[in-house]
Amino acid sequence: MNRKIIIRSENFDREIFSFLAEIGADTPIHWDFQSLTLVKDAVIEAFEKKGVILEVDEQSRFPSLSLL
Repeated sequence: MNRKIIIRSENFDREIFSFLAEIGADTPIHWDFQSLTLVKDAVIEAFEKKGVILEVDEQSRFPSLSLL
């Protein structure tokens, strides 16, 4: 059985930062885009190995211009 989870990009980013801060034991590390991408890709791959498709919704990242 395959399942699909859709997560908003900003939620995914926040959870990745939270995870890295937890395992980093409050060590001040500046995570660059490339490092974060490696972690995100690993998370997506881990879900796929368990038969779950993790889809990141990038559209929610930018507010609608009509709201400005």
